[in-house]
Amino acid sequence: MPVIEHVYDLPDEDELAQLVGAATPHFAFQILARVRAYLGALPPDHARVPELEGHIEALERLGTHGETAGLRRADLPPSRSLSSGLAPPE
Repeated sequence: MPVIEHVYDLPDEDELAQLVGAATPHFAFQILARVRAYLGALPPDHARVPELEGHIEALERLGTHGETAGLRRADLPPSRSLSSGLAPPE
């Protein structure tokens, strides 16, 4: 039985922005693989290469660092260790 690979056309700028903009940390690497495939199909001097490279950087950051929505970590005291029952060193 032959295996047929579907080839997707490069989405326009708005479609690509929607795809990347809707990414969550959980799915960032799946979308990243798709965007890298789009980039790999283009010649190096194509006008959309910088756009795709920017999306790749954003997806890598989202996948590795998560989403903070602009919020910082709460300034809380360290929690007690669950294994030893001792407070962590300060």
